[in-house]
Amino acid sequence: MNSVLRPYNPASWFHPKGIFKVLARLNPKLPNVDGMLFLTFTFDRALFANPSLAFDHGRDRLRRIFYALRKGVEWEGKLHVINEPYCVKVEFHANGWAHFHVIFLTRRFLPGALLNELWGYGRTNVKRITDDKFRYLLKYVTKAGTLPDWALQRRRLRVFQSSRGFYTTAAEAKQTKKESVSPRRRKGGSIGQRIERWQRTALLQTGEQFEQVQLGAPFSVLLAELIFPVAVEGRYLGGGHIVINDRRELLKWIQQRPTNP
Repeated sequence: MNSVLRPYNPASWFHPKGIFKVLARLNPKLPNVDGMLFLTFTFDRALFANPSLAFDHGRDRLRRIFYALRKGVEWEGKLHVINEPYCVKVEFHANGWAHFHVIFLTRRFLPGALLNELWGYGRTNVKRITDDKFRYLLKYVTKAGTLPDWALQRRRLRVFQSSRGFYTTAAEAKQTKKESVSPRRRKGGSIGQRIERWQRTALLQTGEQFEQVQLGAPFSVLLAELIFPVAVEGRYLGGGHIVINDRRELLKWIQQRPTNP
């Protein structure tokens, strides 16, 4: 039986195609956020030695803001309370600095000047969001396609998280039960090391069976090198899918390539 070799696309926020697998799991339980409170937090780079430090301080400051809003913050003689479910989405600029998007499931008003005062690390923005805009925001972690170096060196980096109640009750209960029974285990190494492993991994499908194949170089490099004879033989199906007639053909894919000095 013939097999098909294809790129390995893990379900991950850090993979350009795998991110859509993550969204496919999220979409059925995401609420409609049309008209909800939409906040953006950016950094004044003059306040921090580097973007990694800014990110960590920003995470902590957001937690403090959420806590303050739950308790109520008085501003210009009025008490502002936001105690509704929310989600936080992180994006990275091409220069490596992060910014945060926050959506609260409320249509209450929050003064922009108050938000600036609470944040204190740079500019903020208060708007309403459409559901289409929300779905668009989820499709990208970085428009440039690559994570900044400081993020690649980390073992863990949450780019999307939500508070209790953001999803439907049924969806949350199901997810909580699933995670309590069989928590996902992440292979060791940094995010950058995992991305490199993904690039050097392919999937081999034979009938209904799948197996991972460790490659001698990134899949994209090998495809560019080997595509011509494969195409001439009529074994290229498009989209990086290669028909494998004999497992010995895999030797060209798994042999280690010399690295440049």
